[in-house]
Amino acid sequence: MSIQSTAAPEKGAAVFSSPLMGALAVAAAGLVLASVVPVLAGSGASLSHGEAVKAARRIQNACFATYPPELLKRLTGSEKVSSEVRDDPALQMKAFTHTDRREKGLFYPTSLDDTLDAFESEVRPRLKLLDLGSGDGRVVFLAAVMGADATGIEWEPTLHRLALDARKRLGSFVPRGRAHLRQGDFLREDFSRYDLLFYFGSGSFDDTALFDKIRRELRPGARLLFAHETLPPSGLHEAATYSVVKVYVQPAGGGSP
Repeated sequence: MSIQSTAAPEKGAAVFSSPLMGALAVAAAGLVLASVVPVLAGSGASLSHGEAVKAARRIQNACFATYPPELLKRLTGSEKVSSEVRDDPALQMKAFTHTDRREKGLFYPTSLDDTLDAFESEVRPRLKLLDLGSGDGRVVFLAAVMGADATGIEWEPTLHRLALDARKRLGSFVPRGRAHLRQGDFLREDFSRYDLLFYFGSGSFDDTALFDKIRRELRPGARLLFAHETLPPSGLHEAATYSVVKVYVQPAGGGSP
């Protein structure tokens, strides 16, 4: 049974002379929408959970592919890994049995699978995110794909070069205009410019200086995403916990003038 409305169509609305034409138009619209969705994922729109999972996997595999044999040996104990490990971020994390001690902190790749729930809740299009010690760039890349304006600062030149290589491998999947990689000291950066900070515990050997700077410079309402927390940062309020990530917020009136 078909039901027809006798109300006049709104101005600009499409009017179809037959049910068949209407069905064809709906089908065509569906095809157009399906072709647009992948573009939206890289243009600042929020990702679905399934899209975020796929993006995290692709990014982690691209970053892992940049690791030279000497870095693999420091992290896994072996210069070579199987193709199964190279294609599976979960197996990569299991293979990482050591941390890599660097000049200013420890390098241990962030599992984007473990941090994904925090990112899906906290990262939004056009927010400005700073990754403190960005390593191979994976956090920056995921945040950029999710629509944030993401910056990563890494002290170690060799790790910074890996991030540049990974970004090249990912190509247009990671929007260049939203993924900024810099080599340098993040303690010299102005944190007040950002809405979100991401920090992996023990990424710096001077957490006290880092947390003092965060407390002074983070503007009210801005947040710190703290993965594998080593000690709570003073002066900030704990707002949420997601798996391995705790979220702290700068309270109203916080920070120094």
